[in-house]
Amino acid sequence: MKAKKSVAILGIGGVGGYIGAKLLLNREEDLFRLIFIARGTTYKAIQSSGLHFSSEDHDCHLEPDYLQYSGAEEGPYDLVLLATKAPALKEAVMGNKALFSAKTLVVPLQNMVDAASQVRPLVGEAEVLDACIYLISNVQQPGHVKHLGGPGKIVAGKPKNNTHQWFFDALQKARIPVEQTDKVAEYLWKKFLFISSLGALTAAYEVTFGEILKSPALLSSWRKLMEEIVNLAQKHQVALSHKDINEAQELIRHFPEDARSSFQLDVGDGHFGEKKTLIDDVIAKSLHHGLSPETYELMESLISQNIRKNAGFSS
Repeated sequence: MKAKKSVAILGIGGVGGYIGAKLLLNREEDLFRLIFIARGTTYKAIQSSGLHFSSEDHDCHLEPDYLQYSGAEEGPYDLVLLATKAPALKEAVMGNKALFSAKTLVVPLQNMVDAASQVRPLVGEAEVLDACIYLISNVQQPGHVKHLGGPGKIVAGKPKNNTHQWFFDALQKARIPVEQTDKVAEYLWKKFLFISSLGALTAAYEVTFGEILKSPALLSSWRKLMEEIVNLAQKHQVALSHKDINEAQELIRHFPEDARSSFQLDVGDGHFGEKKTLIDDVIAKSLHHGLSPETYELMESLISQNIRKNAGFSS
C-alpha cells in the first residue's frame, strides 16, 4: 500500500490556521495527512476543541489529522508550510529540525521578501521556495482564526521537479488560488509594499482600513510610505512603480471597513510583533542604500510610543 503524503503547518496563527482550515474543509479525497504544529496556549486550545475557524461562510471547529507540539522530534514530512510570524521564523525552524529531509519541500509565508534565503541554510538538503500569500486573517484568541479578507492566493516559485505537484493541486481543490512563477521576487515586494506600509499606518495612527479610505491625510501618508518602499525595491533590482501603489490603494477597498492589520493588533496589545521586519528593517536598509525613509521614521516613532502606552508604560 502506498504511503500517504504528509503536509505539516508550522505555526497555527492567521495564515497557518486559514490554510489548515481550507484544506480540512475542502479535502475531497484523503490523499495526505495534515499535521498542525503549535505550542503553548494555541496547542492547548486546538487539543481541547480543535481549530476554531471563522469567515464569511464558516464558523466551525476543525480537527487536523495530527496535532504536534513544536519542538517534538517527529518527522520528516513531505511538505512543510512555515506560517510563524517573521520574528519567530529562525527559532521555529531551528527548534524543529526533525521536520525536514532531502525529500521535503518548504514553503515560507512570512511578511518578508527574504524568508526563503533565511531558511535555506537551516534545513539541510530540503528545497525551499520563495512564496507569499495575499490574506488578512487574524487570531481572535489562541486557537481561533478569523478570515477578514483577501483571496488567500499563494504565489510561489517553481520547484526543481514536479514531485510535489500533488500539494499545489490540493490547494486549488481547497479553493486556495495558486500561481507558480519564475518572477516571484516581484510578487514578494508587491505584497510587502501593501503589508508593510498599511501595517505602519494603522499601527501608528490606530485606525481601521475604512478610516484610512475616508481621510485624504491618511491616504497621502500611506502613499508616501509606499513610495519609500518602491525606492527600496528598485535598489534591490525589483521594478515596482506608481502603478503598484495605485493597485495597493485599490486593494484595500476589498476588505471590511473595520478591518485592522495583524501588526496593529500586536501594537494594540503592547507588543512589538513584526516591527523589526515591517518597519525597522525598511528604515535600516533604506539608509544603507542612501535613501531617506522620512515617513517610515515618523511611523516608527509613533508606533514605539503606542507600544509603550499600550504596555502600560509612560511615554
